[in-house]
Amino acid sequence: MKGFKRKILIFTFIFMPITFSLGLWQLDRADEKRNILATFDQLVTKAPANLDDELLNWQPITAQGRYTDLVLYEDNALLDGKAGFRVYHLFETLDDKYIFIHRGFVERQQIKNDLPLVSIPQGDFVLTGNKLEKNKNPFVQNTAEENPLIIQEFSLDQIVDNFNYLKNKPVYAFLFNLNPSDKNKFKSIEKPINMTTEKHLGYAIQWFGLFAILFIMTLVIGLRKDEK
Repeated sequence: MKGFKRKILIFTFIFMPITFSLGLWQLDRADEKRNILATFDQLVTKAPANLDDELLNWQPITAQGRYTDLVLYEDNALLDGKAGFRVYHLFETLDDKYIFIHRGFVERQQIKNDLPLVSIPQGDFVLTGNKLEKNKNPFVQNTAEENPLIIQEFSLDQIVDNFNYLKNKPVYAFLFNLNPSDKNKFKSIEKPINMTTEKHLGYAIQWFGLFAILFIMTLVIGLRKDEK
């Protein structure tokens, strides 16, 4: 009995600080998400800025020019349980600069590399949207695809390597997330946060609840007299 009791106490003493720390971490994440949303709410009320201004992520921006023929498809996108692509369309501005327009999500065809048909808008456009600077995903590697139009993650360096004619052209390193009200926008997929503050708080409660259970176990087992 003493050996079993000792093992249980060792187990609880190891995992109590872990569960408590994870609860605190979830609370910190919830605060971080609140700050992001507060900043986002302030940004979206601002007038659209020019592409060359000093910009914050998700800040409203505007650009004038025309769509080119280059359309890229970021693989492994998922929206409402359906697989598909994020569509990035190269746009040439009036001052001869280039930026990729994030036109949104399109569903995948039945064949894996059978790309969806994406129309190329003709004429000059004045676009509004948001600056979108995506964080690198450490679990995604931009492996060479059979079709250079398919990418695993937006990486301007690799895109320029794949399309030589862009090497000597000024291309913005961030994405232009097209306004959902634009007629050339597909389904919106990007959000300022991927997990709500409520979910983080829910996870925090779960971790603190597990901590409480372990704490009670420790008290009960520690106070129980050993059987002779």
